Amino acid sequence: MSQEKASPVNESWSRFSGAAAFAFAGVAGYVDAYALIQFQVYASFMSGNTTRGGVEAASGRFAVAALSLLAIVCFVLGAFIGVTLLHSLNRRAGRTVALIATGLLAAQAVLDAVSPLAWLSVALLCVSMGALNATITQIGGQAVNIGYVSGGLHKLAEHLALAWLRLPVDAAEGPHDTHLRRAVLIGGLWAVFLAGAFLGTLAQYYCPRWVLAFPIATLIVAVIFPARGSHTA
Repeated sequence: MSQEKASPVNESWSRFSGAAAFAFAGVAGYVDAYALIQFQVYASFMSGNTTRGGVEAASGRFAVAALSLLAIVCFVLGAFIGVTLLHSLNRRAGRTVALIATGLLAAQAVLDAVSPLAWLSVALLCVSMGALNATITQIGGQAVNIGYVSGGLHKLAEHLALAWLRLPVDAAEGPHDTHLRRAVLIGGLWAVFLAGAFLGTLAQYYCPRWVLAFPIATLIVAVIFPARGSHTA
């Protein structure tokens, strides 16, 4: 099982991608919960939107199905923008894309306070999460996706099985790089995503006016204050 090599454009970002990935995973879970409660679509979980779109279309609820399909299109657009910028800009590209995602969340917060429009809100949220998902795709030698829970859980099971069989990691980065360690990493990302969804739900019930303040602040902190010992280009 060969591992993908990190893109050179993201080398400076990847030096602290572990901490940022956990922060971003929490934000993705939080925003997913917000979008689901407010608009009955997911901002990161495109498998759910695909299934819901098919079910609603088959049931004759075409307006609801269209909103799910809009979420998918906007998520793809956000990922396209993110990947394009990551391969076109300098070594600060990761931060730039994360700030774009933050700006889109801020725009949604303003829209939510002024005059909520479901289609525009879904577009802002899904473009934001699509871009954010593009920022960090690897931690060390392990490929990750901060918003793709099903794929992450599959990788978790795969590493646990290979650890049980006592097989080494292909192209390991050192004696510390084991299947069990990678399983813990992926499990941690899943747990943070779950915690984000939990907090996002509570926030909508107890502080609805400030519900998006937490993910916005989290992204700003993750971008401005890299992990100790990292180097920013």
